[in-house]
Amino acid sequence: MSGEFILIIDDSREIVKHLSETVLPSFGYHTLHAYDGQSGLDSIRENEPDLVMLDFNLPQMTGLDVLQQMAQESLKTPVVLMTGYGSELSAIEAFRLGAKDYLIKPFTVDEIVETIDRALVETRLLHDKAELAEEIRRLKVEMSRQNNEMRTLSNIGKAITSLLSVDEVLQRVLEAATYLTNAEESTIWLPDDAGTYLRPYDRQTPLQSENKNHAVSIATSLPGEVMQSGRPLRQSNMSGEGIKIKSGCFAHAVLYVPLQLRGISLGVLGVSNRSAYRAFSKQDEFLLSFLADYAAIALENARVFQAADQALTARLEELNTLIHITQTITASLDLDEVIHLTIQQVHDSWHIEASSLWLLDEETQMLRVLTNVGTAVDELEKLELNLDQGIVGKVVKSGKPIYTNDVAGYEDHFREADEKTGFETRSLLCVPLIFRGQVVGAMQLLNKKDGDFGEMDLERARAIAAAIAIAVSNALLFDEAESRKRLLENALHQLDNVANSKLS
Repeated sequence: MSGEFILIIDDSREIVKHLSETVLPSFGYHTLHAYDGQSGLDSIRENEPDLVMLDFNLPQMTGLDVLQQMAQESLKTPVVLMTGYGSELSAIEAFRLGAKDYLIKPFTVDEIVETIDRALVETRLLHDKAELAEEIRRLKVEMSRQNNEMRTLSNIGKAITSLLSVDEVLQRVLEAATYLTNAEESTIWLPDDAGTYLRPYDRQTPLQSENKNHAVSIATSLPGEVMQSGRPLRQSNMSGEGIKIKSGCFAHAVLYVPLQLRGISLGVLGVSNRSAYRAFSKQDEFLLSFLADYAAIALENARVFQAADQALTARLEELNTLIHITQTITASLDLDEVIHLTIQQVHDSWHIEASSLWLLDEETQMLRVLTNVGTAVDELEKLELNLDQGIVGKVVKSGKPIYTNDVAGYEDHFREADEKTGFETRSLLCVPLIFRGQVVGAMQLLNKKDGDFGEMDLERARAIAAAIAIAVSNALLFDEAESRKRLLENALHQLDNVANSKLS
């Protein structure tokens, strides 16, 4: 490390010039100088250099006098004493007064550099420790902020997914979007029946409003671009009118994210700053994308609920169960709690003999069982399947669900699992867990007791799988954040131990 300020106190102008203009700057040091002890003391008090190179034989006030005065004033700047041959006893006295090292004239450049490095080792260690501690403090603050944001998002998601009115869902999502991104306005864009235009809904516009005047083309608009690509979009333009949002409406900054469910775009969630000259950040995009995941589930659940025949009590009970499952599994960020709550809720809501959740390892591309109910736990959890094995492998690889009520005649069935667990699979429903367009695992239901698996079971399973994918992915992200936080705390603890041992 270089860049420190070194004060040279010597009555020899030749030595001062040589050190301050040639030797020390070539190694990256900044220099100050004084030609007598009193001026040197004044410079120490005023400039607080990192190191003092002090001549022993100064006129009027010697080097030892300077050291004595520094000790009286508790000036802690490290000092290297420069002395001639035969003055070693003076160096001993200098050490008693607090000098860190000494140089015997004439000295070489190598001796100068080595002596300075020895004298500054403690100062540098303290400086490095302080810098690292500050960096760790900033990282801990950032980790704490991110954890709080994830908890806030989880609470918002729980509140949104409990709503059964599409209008209420839209209003709560719009409020949350404005709050999370500190935006001036928020809008949800939903496609018309023909799939040609996107109609905007804000907090002043109910869903029932036709709102045709402000609809934008999916083919030529920014929200339409996000709807088609399935990817977020951030733009800012601080000059002129800014970015055109819709007819007669401009903004200085916009952020759009897709409302996706099972890899299909249902609409677009957008925020904008029309007056404020503030662009949206990557963190804003991250938060809005998480909110959009919850919003897509809530919107789909509310739509399904409102479209159901209110006279069919059984259907209403199924939908309420779906809402309850979604609330339960999105209410926690603890992975073990999420998966056990999930599988138990799923198992209890279906008349089935067994169920399981499978997770895809991105690196190895292997599938393993996260949790299951109804089969031999120890044996099933030992299994690892590649994407070419079993119905679950086919579902994860293709991203498409499969159900069959004649497993014995289905060639893709992984019969070794039945042999190891002693379980006989007769019927099966398997749906992919899709998070932001990526398949992260699968949910598998076995042996329906009250009939065959059908399209209604498939629709229910897909809706629940969408919530499971978000809950499991969020729990994994939270685990990663907590692990990084613990590693940083351990690093700081170890650094403290090392630094304290060196200082002692």
